[in-house]
Amino acid sequence: MLYISDSASGRILHIYIMILRISHMLQIIWVRKLPFIICCALMLYSNFVLGQEEKTKLEELVSKETQLFISQSDSIEKIEELIQDIFYAKKDTLLGLQYSKYFLERGKTQENYEIQYFSSFQIAYVEYNRSDYKQALKYAYQSVKVAEKLQDTINSISSNILLGSTWYVLGNYEDALESYLTAKELASHIENSSYEIICLTNVANTRIKLNRYEDALKSYDLIIKTLDEKKDASFVQFKETYLSSLLGKGLCLIELGIYQKAQETFDKGIKLAEANDLQIYKGYFYISLGKLSYEKKEYHASLGFLKQGKDKLQNYSGLQNNLRIADYYVAKCYYQQKKYEEAILLLDENFERIGDNLLADKLEEMYQLAIDISKIQTDQNKQVIYYSKLREITKFKRDRKSAAKDLLHNDDLKDYDIRNEKLENEKTQSLIDKRIISTISIVILILLLTIFLLYRRKTKIKEQKFLAIIEKISHHQLKDTSQKVSQDYKIKDEKAKVILEKLQELENTHFYLSQDCNLYTTAKLLNTNTTYLSKALNDVKKQSFNQYLNKLRIDYVLVKLKEDSVFRSYTIHAVSKEIGYKSATTFIKEFKNKTGLNPSYYIKKIEN
Repeated sequence: MLYISDSASGRILHIYIMILRISHMLQIIWVRKLPFIICCALMLYSNFVLGQEEKTKLEELVSKETQLFISQSDSIEKIEELIQDIFYAKKDTLLGLQYSKYFLERGKTQENYEIQYFSSFQIAYVEYNRSDYKQALKYAYQSVKVAEKLQDTINSISSNILLGSTWYVLGNYEDALESYLTAKELASHIENSSYEIICLTNVANTRIKLNRYEDALKSYDLIIKTLDEKKDASFVQFKETYLSSLLGKGLCLIELGIYQKAQETFDKGIKLAEANDLQIYKGYFYISLGKLSYEKKEYHASLGFLKQGKDKLQNYSGLQNNLRIADYYVAKCYYQQKKYEEAILLLDENFERIGDNLLADKLEEMYQLAIDISKIQTDQNKQVIYYSKLREITKFKRDRKSAAKDLLHNDDLKDYDIRNEKLENEKTQSLIDKRIISTISIVILILLLTIFLLYRRKTKIKEQKFLAIIEKISHHQLKDTSQKVSQDYKIKDEKAKVILEKLQELENTHFYLSQDCNLYTTAKLLNTNTTYLSKALNDVKKQSFNQYLNKLRIDYVLVKLKEDSVFRSYTIHAVSKEIGYKSATTFIKEFKNKTGLNPSYYIKKIEN
C-alpha cells in the first residue's frame, strides 16, 4: 500500500478540485460559445493551410537538383554566381530569395560565416528594394552580426548602412543613426574616403530627421570640406553628393534661423548645378529657396521659387514626393495669404495622389494644416475626416516601429535559444573544466600560503636566534676566559685540572685562530700529550678537541663581527681564514651548526 503524507494528499486534493472547476468552465464555454470556437478554429486552420500552401509553392520553385547543389556543392563561388544571376540577370526575385534562404540554412548548419553573410545580405538588400522592410530589417541585422564575427570591416560597413537605411525608412531614426554612426566609425579606420562620405551623408540626413540641426550642419560641412580637398571626381557621384550636401546644409541653416548663409549656400548650389548641367538639382534648390522665403515671410517670393522648382522637376519621373513637398509649401503660403480655398484644394489633391502611402514625407504636417484650415472654414465634416486620418497615420507609424523592434527582438531570442542548445554540452564540459581549474587553483593557493607561512616562521626563528646571540654577547657570556676551571667544574683528577687551567690561560692568546692548530700542537703548548688533553676535554667539558676548537672560533667570530665594522666588510672566505679555517665551506657549516644561522645573514642583520 502506497503511503501519502498529509501535505502530499492535500496537494493532490487541491489539484483534483482545480481540474473539476476547469472542466466545468470548458463545458459552459463549449455550450455557449460553440459557434465562436468553430469560427476561430476554421480561421486558424485556414491560415495554417494557406501558410503551408505558400511555403510549398515557394519550395516547389526550387528543383531537387538545385537544392542538392546549393546544400552540398563544394564550389561556393558557383552557388553565389547562381544566386546573383537569378537576382540581377534573370530578375527572378522570388526564386533568388528561396535560393538564398537554402544557402543561408547551409551556412548556419555548417557554421560557415562567409555563407551566412553572403546569403543574409542578399536577402536583406532584395527585401529592402521590394519594400518588405520587416524582412529587410531581420536579415540586415543578421548580416551585421555575422560580419562582426568575421571581423570584416568592409562587410560590416555595408551591413550597417543597409540596417540603418531600413530603420530610416521605418521611421526609427535613433536606431538608424546608431547603425550609420557604427558604419562611419568603421569607415574612418580604412583608407577609403568614399565610404566615409557615404556614412557621413547618412548620419547628417538622419540628424535632420531627429531635429539635431547643429550636429547635422557639422556633418555637412565636413562632407563639403572633404570633397573640396579631393578636387576630382574619383568618388562616384562626386557632384551629386556635393550638391546634396549643400542642400542639406542650407536646410539646417534655415532651421537654425541663419537665413543669409542659407541664401548664399543655395545660390552656390544653383551655380554649380547650372555649370554641371544638373537641372534636377536646380529644381531642388529652387524649392529650398521657396522654403527659405516662406520662413522669411516673403510669401510671394516663396511661391515664385516653388513654381520654378516644380517646373524643373516636372520633366523627371519618380519625383512625386518632391513635387508634393513643393505643393505643401505652396499651400502654406496660400494659408498665410488667407487663400484658404486654394490651400485646401491643393492639400486634397496631395492626399489623393498620396493614397494609402502613410509614410509619405510631411504627411502629418499636411493633415494638421488641413485641420487648421477646416477650423477656419468651420467645416466640421472635413475636420472629422482629417483628424481621423491623422490618428490613423500616427498609429500606423507607431505600430510599424514597435512591430519592427518586436520582430528583431524575437529573432534575437530565437538566435539565443539556438546558441544555448548548441552550447549545452559545451557548458557541461566547461563546468567540469572550471571545477578542475578551481581545484588546481585552490591547491596552488594552499601551497603558496603554506610556503609563505613556513618562510615567515623560519624568518621569525632566525630572528630569535640572532637576538639570543646578541643578548649573550651583551652579557659577556661568550667571554668566559676569566673564570677559573674549578668554578665551572668539579674535577677529581688533579692532572686533568692542571691541563684545563693551562688551556684556559692559553685561550687568551687566541691560539685557536691559527690554521695549524690541532690536538697535537695544543698538547705540545701545554707540555702534555694528546691522550691526557683529549681525556680531560671528554671527561670535563664533554667535548672532543675539534668540538672545543670550533666553539672557540665561532664564539670569537660572533663577537668580532659584531664589534668590528671593518671585519664585517671581509668576504666570507677571508673571515674563515682569519679565524683558522682553511675552507669557507667548513666555516659556514660550523657557524650554522653552532648558531642555526648563515654567516651572511648574521652580518646583514648586524649591519641593519
